[in-house]
Amino acid sequence: MRVTNEMMVSTALYHLRKNGRNLFRLQVMASSGKKLLSPSDDPLGAVKAMKYNHQRGLFEQYQRNIDFGHSWLQYTESVLSDLEGLVSQAHEIAISQSSDTADAETRAECAGIIRQIREQVWQLANSRFGDRYIFAGLLNDSPPYLEDGTYQGDAGELRIALGHNVTIRINLTGPELLSWGSTDLFQELDELADALENDQPDLIAEKLDTLDQALRQLSRARSEVGARVDRLESFRGILSSADLDLAEKLSELEDADIAEVVTRLATQEAVYQASLMAIRRLLETNLVTYML
Repeated sequence: MRVTNEMMVSTALYHLRKNGRNLFRLQVMASSGKKLLSPSDDPLGAVKAMKYNHQRGLFEQYQRNIDFGHSWLQYTESVLSDLEGLVSQAHEIAISQSSDTADAETRAECAGIIRQIREQVWQLANSRFGDRYIFAGLLNDSPPYLEDGTYQGDAGELRIALGHNVTIRINLTGPELLSWGSTDLFQELDELADALENDQPDLIAEKLDTLDQALRQLSRARSEVGARVDRLESFRGILSSADLDLAEKLSELEDADIAEVVTRLATQEAVYQASLMAIRRLLETNLVTYML
């Protein structure tokens, strides 16, 4: 078969375009640091990369959930600490004013303090984290307690996802903290204030047991919050380790060996320049032949 000038030019242009594509690909690899530029480069590797990236996206969401849960629980712990401090203060008042050293005047003064404590307890019971009332269950878009101590929330559990089919509860409801048996802290503080105002040391002494109960309940709640924080931190470590493992697998699939790419790039640039020179000479030869 006779090889014509057009065939030689066509073949040379084909190889020039091919070398140009190879050069461009290596330039992209060098600038991006990635070797997996499109699914066609490695179909199986691309599928694995999509799977790994999806899983890492889930891990990021779980980490955000943990951050939210941790902040919620830290705030809850702060509120519980304040509540415990107020109940301890009321307990100390009940001890001092149930003794024979107290009199009607000191009890009347302390009644006012107990009323103030009761008001502060009510405010803390309606504490809000962001736009959610933390002790209202799942009805957390409105205050859980009326001023008379009536609970308006529910027993709903606010849970966050830590993994596939793994959740943890982060909330406590008002009754879990402030109610026991047929009574609650609001009622007990009201009755203690009344007993102080009416100068009734025996009734004041009776409130010591109920305030002890309130303190035990708050202490248990703080312990539970602490245990949940520990569990969140444990899962944070597990997720970080799993994410690091996936990142390494993803790097093996996607990341290019930059030293190797740079070497190949230099070689490919030389090949491309050689192709350009060959095309130039071929075209010059054809032009001279045409003119003759």
